[in-house]
Amino acid sequence: MADENDQSKFRLPGLYGNTDLNSRINKFQEQADKHKEKQKLNPFSGSFDAVASAKQKLNKEDPNYGKPVEGSKTEQRGKQASQLIANEIKLLLEIIHKHGTVNEESNKVEIKFKELFELYKVISSKVVGLLLRARKHGLVQFEGEMLYQGRDDNVIITMDPAVKLEDVQFD
Repeated sequence: MADENDQSKFRLPGLYGNTDLNSRINKFQEQADKHKEKQKLNPFSGSFDAVASAKQKLNKEDPNYGKPVEGSKTEQRGKQASQLIANEIKLLLEIIHKHGTVNEESNKVEIKFKELFELYKVISSKVVGLLLRARKHGLVQFEGEMLYQGRDDNVIITMDPAVKLEDVQFD
């Protein structure tokens, strides 16, 4: 009996039959297995499985369809990009408000595309894309699908002066 007590003194505490350690190991293994399955569906990984990827059915009614995984770095980068674009659109609206003229009939601020392009090109070369995005959100109005330098220099861009820039929200 003395030998058993002496041997128990030399055992490392908690390694044998420690359920906490076993649960951690199991949890880690589950995560590793999930990652391995995800990598089979990732065409950029070394373990891509085309057959498994083809079997995966995507549902367009799924609320997460076409969106990055919640909490992922991709989602974080997308949010940062949206915030940068929102700030650029707000700056564009400030320039329209500051340099445009108020039309007495419509009570809206107006500016010609050429004038806006000349003012804004010092800041950014993305003025046309920002105008399209701002129109999508109902912040500005102009004729035509796309604006081209030279051809559309006299197109008038209008903006409601009552729009409060700090209240503007983007998706």
